[in-house]
Amino acid sequence: MNKHTINTARRGFLRAGAACATVTALGALGRGRLPFSAPLRAAPLAGYKRLVIVNLVGGNDGLNTVFPAAGAAQTAYLARRPGIGLAAAQGLSLAGGPGLSGWRLHPALDQLQAIWNAGQLAIVSKVGYPNENLSHFVSEDIWSSGARNGVALSGMARGWIARYANAHTTTSTGVVSVGMGRKLDFEGANLNPLLMSSAAAFSLKTDSTYDYNHILRVSVLQQNLAEQPAGDLKGRVAAAQQAAHAAAAGVQAARTAYLGWGMGATYPTANTNPFTGRLGPSLRDIASLIYGGFDTRIYYTGLPGGFDTHSAQEPMHTQLLTDLDDALAAFRADLMAMNVWNDTAVLVVSEFGRRNYENGSAGSDHGHGNFCFVLGGAVSGGLHGDMVTQSDINAEYLPYTTDFRDVYRHMLEDHLGHSAAGLFPESQPISKTLSIL
Repeated sequence: MNKHTINTARRGFLRAGAACATVTALGALGRGRLPFSAPLRAAPLAGYKRLVIVNLVGGNDGLNTVFPAAGAAQTAYLARRPGIGLAAAQGLSLAGGPGLSGWRLHPALDQLQAIWNAGQLAIVSKVGYPNENLSHFVSEDIWSSGARNGVALSGMARGWIARYANAHTTTSTGVVSVGMGRKLDFEGANLNPLLMSSAAAFSLKTDSTYDYNHILRVSVLQQNLAEQPAGDLKGRVAAAQQAAHAAAAGVQAARTAYLGWGMGATYPTANTNPFTGRLGPSLRDIASLIYGGFDTRIYYTGLPGGFDTHSAQEPMHTQLLTDLDDALAAFRADLMAMNVWNDTAVLVVSEFGRRNYENGSAGSDHGHGNFCFVLGGAVSGGLHGDMVTQSDINAEYLPYTTDFRDVYRHMLEDHLGHSAAGLFPESQPISKTLSIL
C-alpha cells in the first residue's frame, strides 16, 4: 500500500468519523472485521430468542416495590418503616400466582399485576452477591463485570455482555444498548456493539445549520465508502475504515427500522422530572429494532439515576414505578402484536436494594438483597428464590440467597440457549438453579 492510498483512506475515514458523530462503538482497533448485518426490512425474526435488560439505576427500594401485607413479616415491615411503609390496603394483590399470597405490589404497578395474573411475571427474591458493597459505583461495576473481585477476569473482556458477545454473536448488532451510554457491561467486545442514545437521534449529521451542505457531505461519505470497501486496507487504517462501514450501515438500518415502525402502543414520555419519562422512548426504540429484523440477542436499557431515594422517597418512587409500569406494558403490547412476546424475556434489575428501616429524611439508604422481575410469554410466573422472612426484615437489610450471576446464567442458557460456561468464572459461595423459563 503506497502513501497516497493511506492518505486517501485516512481522509475518507475522517469524513466518515465526522459524519458518524452520533454513532457510539465500543471496542479495540485492529481486532478484525466489524460486520453489520441488520436487514433493511420490517419483519421481526421469527422464533428468535432475545433478552431485554432494564436497569433501575440508583438502587430501587425492593421492599416497597414488593412488600408484606400479612403476618409477622408485615408487623416487622411497618415497625421499621412507620413513615414510608405501605399498608396492605394500598397494595395490589399477588394472590393470582404461586408463592406471594401474603404480599402486595406497589400501587403504581397495576399493569405488572395484570401480567402477574396472566402467569407471565416472575419475581426473584433476595438477589445480590457476596460481601456486599454499598457504593453505587462499585456495585454497578460488579453487576456490569459479572465478578465480585475481578481477579478471575484476567485476560478476559471486562464486561459480561462483551464476553457473551465474543462467545456467541457474529455481528455488531448481536448486543445493543439504548439510552445508557458507555456501560462497562459492553467493554471488551471484539465486534463493536451498537450503543445509541435513541433511534430518533441516530443519524448521519454533518451540518446542523445548512441542510443542503449536509446532504452533499452524506453523499460524499457514501461515495468514499463505496470506493474504498472495508477489507481492502490493513492494520489500524483498515479497522478505522471497517468501523466507518459498520457505522454507516448501522445508521441506515436503525433509521429504516425506526421510520418504518407502525405499532400502536402508547409509551410514557419525558416530563419535567429529569429522572422519569426516559424508559418509554428507549423501549419503543428497542421495539422498532425488533420490528426491523435486527439480529440482537441482548438489548440493554434502563431508568438512570432516580432510584437513589435517600429523602422524600414518596412521591418520587411512585412516579418512577409508574413510568416503569407504563413502559413495560406498552412494550409487551407491541411485542404481542408482533408475535414475538413468547420469544422475549425482560429482566428488570437494580444494583442493590435499600435498608429495611427508613432514615430520618423520609427515605431509605443503601442496602443489599433485592427483588428482580422477569417478564415474558414463556415465563413461569410466581415467586422464585427464597421468601423474605420476619428475621430478614429485622436485619439491617435483606440478605442475598440468589447470586445475580445465576439469574444471568439462567437467562443465557435456558432462554437464549447459549452456554454460559466461562462467562462468569469467579467462584460463588452460593449458586442456585432457577426454573423461570
